[in-house]
Amino acid sequence: MNKIEKLKATKNGLDTLEDIYRYARLGFASIPEEEYDLLKWYGLFHRRQTPGYFMMRLRISNGILSTTQLRAIAGISRDFGRGIGDITSRQNIQLRWIEIEHMPEIFERLHSVGMTSQQTGMDNFRNVTGCPMAGLHCDELLDASPLVQATALALLGREFSNLPRKFNISINGCRHDCAEAQGNDIGMTPATLQVNGRTIVGFNVFVGGALGGKMPVFAEPLDVFVRPEQVIALCRAILTVFRDHGRRESRNEARLKWLLTEWGLPRFRAEVERVFGQPLHPAGKNELLTYGGDHIGIQPQRQPGLCTVGLLVPVGRITADQLLALADLADTYGAREVRLTINQNVLIPHVPSQCLPRLMAEPLLQEWSPCPSAIMRGLTTCTGKDYCHFALNDTKGYALMIGRELEKRLVTNGHAIHLNVSGCIHACGRHRARDFGLMATRVRQGQNIVDGFEVFSGGQLGEAAKIAELAYSDVTVDRVVEVLAQEIAAQHGLEIRNS
Repeated sequence: MNKIEKLKATKNGLDTLEDIYRYARLGFASIPEEEYDLLKWYGLFHRRQTPGYFMMRLRISNGILSTTQLRAIAGISRDFGRGIGDITSRQNIQLRWIEIEHMPEIFERLHSVGMTSQQTGMDNFRNVTGCPMAGLHCDELLDASPLVQATALALLGREFSNLPRKFNISINGCRHDCAEAQGNDIGMTPATLQVNGRTIVGFNVFVGGALGGKMPVFAEPLDVFVRPEQVIALCRAILTVFRDHGRRESRNEARLKWLLTEWGLPRFRAEVERVFGQPLHPAGKNELLTYGGDHIGIQPQRQPGLCTVGLLVPVGRITADQLLALADLADTYGAREVRLTINQNVLIPHVPSQCLPRLMAEPLLQEWSPCPSAIMRGLTTCTGKDYCHFALNDTKGYALMIGRELEKRLVTNGHAIHLNVSGCIHACGRHRARDFGLMATRVRQGQNIVDGFEVFSGGQLGEAAKIAELAYSDVTVDRVVEVLAQEIAAQHGLEIRNS
């Protein structure tokens, strides 16, 4: 067994809760270093860059938060986390600078508003994602957000607390694939099926997506249609097969995609069907219209007279004060609710149309624009080396600089130009999933080693899905804007302004 499997053999991660309370009494020095990884079962990640402190990841199913919950998160960040956090690429929030001594009160505050951090790290299913406009979008096939939340609750606990590796799930009823199903271990997309002259609404199922490592792959069609009432049972069946048969020898070959490579889809589907307990219906008609939507800007809702306002949060970095301001706006102009997106942005739903001019003039919307440039609209990044010991450079800082420079250099046509930035091969920024990607590297320049990037291009989602390919190696930071400007202009037919 590898060291993580040995660790899990000694203690289930869920059994560390009592330890956390004990460590809170005794202080950080009382935590055995070999047990740091077990704390991830409750969302606590120790990082070498911040010794004695933890990153804390929450569970926010479908990215939907009440303003009461948002204020609780902001208060925790302000009181215990230096007021700094990030919106993640799974509709989630990560807090920084958390000390173990404060965990009892943090848990109490989260539980008081119906939130948890349970099983948000290591070998568990991660935040279940969906369309951030679920139940609101004029063009959706069905509102899948209750299914997202029910699935997350149904899967929590010991049954799936010891998977071979992490597991990502998206369940999306939106016709614009805003949850990017193909990047997930399970991705469910809107579909219909004709049965005895009736149209049944449900989902087609994709499996095995994983964008990190040296062999990133998009999820493949499982050739299965499920009705909404079958979703939880199917997720449970797939997770059971993965738990019981997934590889555990090497951490680098333990994701679901490796089991699919070993078995092939027909054998995997047959085993899932056996565990599911009834025949699986072949896939229905795909009801997706576009792929990779983001819901930024002002969008009319299916509810007459109401709009959702999507705001761009530059590279997903947030402060407690900004979250409190967002909560105030959602209370004043909306219905005491906000939504997070997988592109690290936020939505304020249920805004009456007549209130839009006042909302657009609010100070926060001067920082978080509802009408960003094409470059900034498509910019997604991982955490970077400030808070992650895997990252090789400051991805967020560099991404902001690169984005601002590209805004100056390129004459764009308004359509989002997707640039995804990762700090390492783990690909938390999904750098090989979209148009253009950057992966941090270190470049020898004479006698010095400097920050740089590998440049990828040509990725796309959809029926002709393609993983982005390496276009340029070892590009130093001072050259990357010029390289990207030329590549983007060539592929999109854009004009480059004179520098």
